[in-house]
Amino acid sequence: MLSNNAVINENEEKNTYHLPASLSSKGNELHTDQLENDVVKFVQKLGIRPHLTGYHLLIKAILLSLKSPHLLKSLTKELYPMVAMEHGKNVRAVERNMRKAIESAYEYDPQRVQSIFYYKVDKPYISEVLSMAVESIRHKQ
Repeated sequence: MLSNNAVINENEEKNTYHLPASLSSKGNELHTDQLENDVVKFVQKLGIRPHLTGYHLLIKAILLSLKSPHLLKSLTKELYPMVAMEHGKNVRAVERNMRKAIESAYEYDPQRVQSIFYYKVDKPYISEVLSMAVESIRHKQ
């Protein structure tokens, strides 16, 4: 039979949620789940379809860029290799899949893609999409 202290400790453990350090929110940082939701909404707002490999790669690249903005300055040297390693792809495939996803969204509905940007843009580069995503999600905070 459990003592009252044991029951209280057991109940406290059930109600205590322990997040790994990488997932806990500190200061003004968003919780990881909310951040991921915001990134997914941004990519969907662009009109990129979820069945494309580039959709998932873009989400990962945006999440990494939000956590480490310096990655936006070195896409081919740092960001693409990080995404490639995590998804088991080579760097060229990562770049190509993200570019093709953006191109297919643009070809399907150019006005939708252009409406995301506050400046005039034709078919946006990956760097423009990543930068706009980071800027708009950080601004939303």
